[in-house]
Amino acid sequence: MVADWRPATPLEETLLAAAVAGERSSFLAALATGQLLLPVSPEATAGAAPMPWPTGRYDGGTYVIAFTSPEAIAACLPGQSVNYRALGIQDLASDWPDDGWLLAVNAGLPVGTRITADELRVVAGPALEAERELRHAIDQQDPDALMAALLRTELLLPIRPGGSESRDLSDPEFPWWCLPDEQGQPGLPIFTGEARLRQALGDHDVITVSSLQLAEQWPDPTWQLLLNPGTPLAAALPGSALRNLCDWLGQLRQVVTDAAEEERQRREPTAGVEPAMPGVPASRTAPEEDDAADEPDPDLPIRLQLVIPHQYLSSYLEDGYQRAAGLVHAWGGPGRDTPARIYRRLGLLGEGSPFVESDEWVAVLRWDPDEATPEEWGQGQPRMESLVVSDGTGLHCLHRDGRDELLACFDAATARWLPAGASAGS
Repeated sequence: MVADWRPATPLEETLLAAAVAGERSSFLAALATGQLLLPVSPEATAGAAPMPWPTGRYDGGTYVIAFTSPEAIAACLPGQSVNYRALGIQDLASDWPDDGWLLAVNAGLPVGTRITADELRVVAGPALEAERELRHAIDQQDPDALMAALLRTELLLPIRPGGSESRDLSDPEFPWWCLPDEQGQPGLPIFTGEARLRQALGDHDVITVSSLQLAEQWPDPTWQLLLNPGTPLAAALPGSALRNLCDWLGQLRQVVTDAAEEERQRREPTAGVEPAMPGVPASRTAPEEDDAADEPDPDLPIRLQLVIPHQYLSSYLEDGYQRAAGLVHAWGGPGRDTPARIYRRLGLLGEGSPFVESDEWVAVLRWDPDEATPEEWGQGQPRMESLVVSDGTGLHCLHRDGRDELLACFDAATARWLPAGASAGS
């Protein structure tokens, strides 16, 4: 045990309090919010050698060695010059090399502990799940999947040091912080969590934003979005991609918002019968004969569906577009869906909507949920979502007379929409 040691960081103070109180769960939870420093060789730091796992043998076991601060390294390895790399618990858990190895944190200090591979995964579990889509998109170098994941992720935007006090993105005085990447290209750093931000910048003033808020106020189309720079979960996207996505989602969001407001007004009690709005059916005092068909067939497994505005159909069939946004809902079943029924069920009718009740047809995406699909999709009310089209998704044309025509299926291997009945090689 190292004598005369004192905590050097707020994290170590929290760890020490938990260790003194004997609260291991609190200790591990605190450890998951910070970063760990793993010693590496100068050659590996310079990129002249592979980045190895720093290991040691003790009592017949193999341990990966890590510390919570440079001061902890100096206390445990006095007189040695040590290079290190910073990793979060989620990075360690994601790439852990051997289930038989243990993690030794701050060995010899009052805030030292040993963690098994199973404990590591449990501690990192929430962070790993939150980053699952991002990690997969970055590993596959798939910008569409990355953009879809960002739409469902809360983002931390660092504030430029010494900038104005404004925290309003629309304010011309907002202190945007532009940093160059390794090639010198300007970029805006964005982080997916506090641990990621501390891993790269330490304590820093930030605000929380959504990707759509960021896209709407993007300050310069020549800037890149630098996601988690300085961490293992890093990526870059051109600013133009955010602006294009903002334009498309903004249009769709306005349509849905307007339709929801008109539906709310339609349901408000009135002294008489409401007049019919253009494109919106008047209130009904008795159900129509086809109302029962609005509910999904309970005898069929759930399949998910999303309506595509008519003008975007060619983008899928001709350009291989594989991203979608809209109201995800459960398919009704054979013969249950028509354009008008779907519009009424989803509240897509009204002034400014690209849909009208007299449409002869409408295109929909339809797919089977898998283990990665959130359980609540397809249950209860439709959900506004953005997603990357999965392999085997069907692009259907629903006709006014009830016909359901399969136009094409998405083949993920070739990133193409194949005409119905065609194979990937044809």
